[in-house]
Amino acid sequence: MTKLHDGRYRLGPKLMLLGHLYEKSFDILSIINPTLDQLAEDTGETISFYIREGKNRICIARRDSNHTLKVSVRPGSIQLVDGSATGLVLSQFSEMNAEDLGKDELLRTTSGVGDDVLTCSVSMPIFGAAGQFKGALTISGPVGRFDPYNRKIRDWLKTEATALSFKLGHRPTEIRLVKSGTT
Repeated sequence: MTKLHDGRYRLGPKLMLLGHLYEKSFDILSIINPTLDQLAEDTGETISFYIREGKNRICIARRDSNHTLKVSVRPGSIQLVDGSATGLVLSQFSEMNAEDLGKDELLRTTSGVGDDVLTCSVSMPIFGAAGQFKGALTISGPVGRFDPYNRKIRDWLKTEATALSFKLGHRPTEIRLVKSGTT
């Protein structure tokens, strides 16, 4: 904390340093960011990656829509895990292993949840090596322009989320069996 000349306090430069050190510790960002870039280009909407810490969700990476009207949350922001598509993914999948999921639908979609009555989103879990849950990949936008049930949007998210999980080391059972020569 730094004391200003008028007696008020503000956050000091060491907090920024800690933030940069924290960001550098996420090697995962170098893998996630290209996926966010691709989805933002494909959809024209805001793309986010969230992790869960206890009862909170933390946005660790984000690409904002180029539209004037957009969903906007800063990377590093902390919110409670809620009933949004992101919150549903984090609450339903964070304690699960991908190998235990079966063929269930992984996409979660919401519209007008909580304080964000003008926002809708679609989110999907991301898994890493050994099927470990890594976070939630989310596309969000304003109601009226963004349709989270649009088949093309959902297919883009499924494709990119599957590819991202693969880049993070997730190898579904079927892929491992084929690669080992077993059928």
